[in-house]
Amino acid sequence: MGEVSRSLAQARKLGTLSREEERSVTHGAFWVPEAERELYKVALGALNAAGIAYVVAGAYAIYEHTGIYRETKDLDVFVEPSHLIAAMRALKSAGMRARLEQPHWLAKAMSGELFVDMIFGMGNGLAMIDHDWYRFSRPAILAATPVRVAPAEELLWHRLFISERHRQDMADIVHLIVCVGQVMDWNRIVHKTAEHWPLLLAQIQMFDYVYPEHRDGVPRWVREELLARARADTDRERTGERVTRGPLISRFSFTIDVHEWEMHDLRSEYVERTCALPLVHEIAASDVWDERSARVEEYLG
Repeated sequence: MGEVSRSLAQARKLGTLSREEERSVTHGAFWVPEAERELYKVALGALNAAGIAYVVAGAYAIYEHTGIYRETKDLDVFVEPSHLIAAMRALKSAGMRARLEQPHWLAKAMSGELFVDMIFGMGNGLAMIDHDWYRFSRPAILAATPVRVAPAEELLWHRLFISERHRQDMADIVHLIVCVGQVMDWNRIVHKTAEHWPLLLAQIQMFDYVYPEHRDGVPRWVREELLARARADTDRERTGERVTRGPLISRFSFTIDVHEWEMHDLRSEYVERTCALPLVHEIAASDVWDERSARVEEYLG
């Protein structure tokens, strides 16, 4: 805990820190409180015993790739939607309660006030968790339990779409690039980003600003490819359509775009399309759930 204390002391020199600011301080010490550690050991052990293909993501995965840690409120487990029901049954057999928060991306396995987030899609509806998360994962140990850790490429891609005022993952992205950028599969990142390439270009430029002497973290061809797309897009004839992609990266900051400026909301379109998938309805209607949120009950009608 020495690194934590030193990091907090240094940050406090700048003034009084709020609780949220303290949680955001980065350091090199990996430490999980005892109660959470015991819960994670039970949950991860249950998933392993049931043969569930899952990966650990979130702050723990960032630490495994970079050696950088920050306090986190929970454990993020990513699983393909086709494996979710079996995963929740395994967790229930270990004494946890199953709650479905969002029909297309988020469930929770709960024990008292503690919980594990079971993530099977993206909140903005762009994609479900696919096999690449497990296929390219790497082994690690968490809470004295063997686990698979999410690949750096998928972590970077996923974080491109997280830009709320209270949650902005730019630092995770540039830390991933500076630490493991030279060994990442940039072909996979560019392919996965697809038409959302401006987000990737923006984060690469942010990386260049933060680490001006570490440009080798991103291959030259990636920069040239994305800059060529940007130049082509500059010359593209505009349709004049009133559309916003803002809610894809921040549901709250761009609320005004949709509800007051009456712009077309691509997030709602993606979420609606994903919620129409038979597998999503199958998940929501399953008898595995001890609880469903009001949003899920509304979805089920």
